[in-house]
Amino acid sequence: MVKIVNLGRTGLFVVMQNGALTTIGGRSHWRSLDDARSAVSVAKIKVSDTVLRTVL
Repeated sequence: MVKIVNLGRTGLFVVMQNGALTTIGGRSHWRSLDDARSAVSVAKIKVSDTVLRTVL
């Protein structure tokens, strides 16, 4: 299972698996939550319902 994380300061979204940044389809960052969810869906990876947000 992966978690989507919003990098609050930049506004970008990343996908984390077991605490490590995950690359999906050759990408590691997305501009929107919908884009990140779409990439996870296309890759058929189970994703957590919770979106984490960093503030630093």
